[in-house]
Amino acid sequence: MTMNALLTELDAWQSVGLTAELWWRDDDAVEPTVELDRLIRISDRFGVPCGLAAIPAKAGEPLRKTISDAAGIWILQHGYAHTNHATPGSGTGAWELGLHRSQSIVLEELREGMRKFTQLYKGRFIPCLVPPWNRIDPELLPYLPVLGFRGLSASYKKDRPVPPDDLRVADCHCDVLYWKDKPKVRFTGTEKSVQFIVEHLRNKRLSLADASEPTCVLTHHLVMDEDAWTFMEELFSLTGDHPAATWLSPADIWPSKE
Repeated sequence: MTMNALLTELDAWQSVGLTAELWWRDDDAVEPTVELDRLIRISDRFGVPCGLAAIPAKAGEPLRKTISDAAGIWILQHGYAHTNHATPGSGTGAWELGLHRSQSIVLEELREGMRKFTQLYKGRFIPCLVPPWNRIDPELLPYLPVLGFRGLSASYKKDRPVPPDDLRVADCHCDVLYWKDKPKVRFTGTEKSVQFIVEHLRNKRLSLADASEPTCVLTHHLVMDEDAWTFMEELFSLTGDHPAATWLSPADIWPSKE
């Protein structure tokens, strides 16, 4: 499947008078790097906003200064410390936001992370929680709006837990990286990436998926290879030229209630 498949799908949206909404999420931001500079340049060049999921325990003033003049960059909350608290060898994968610790400790860390980001990034911070490793225990979900979160962005192929009514979910649908050969992370390929995007767009168009949930493309700027960067530029170029595609900012997805 090539970029032509995405163009065909967008043409189908246009033929029925609809606009396909997409958004860009990038994870694991901590500090200024040449890779982050590249992300910002691409965002500026194509006019595509990015939800930068930053780690509260590690991100601070240097990151704030780096994004201060980047009009399209918004900060999301990537857990608290991106630390795995799951039992080694349990076979359940890595968890920060599970119940491997007391619920009160997990929630207090999230509260502290939100407090820090609200003060540090002010209007650039969108109170959307991005769970590290895209995992969060469903028992924590009802507490998120109480803490002040308006959004949640993880990744579920199936069995997604039902969120509270006042917590809008906008999950990842296409991760452009292949992680199973870590530490040799690499681009998952144009065929797979386009397939993931087209599948979600088609399902929305055919009312087989929630049409109000924008289609999310996920990157990790710190470990992107050249092929992955090239794909993103090609994606932004193609969609930017198509009248039936638009890229939402996190502020569009989770607007302020004020």
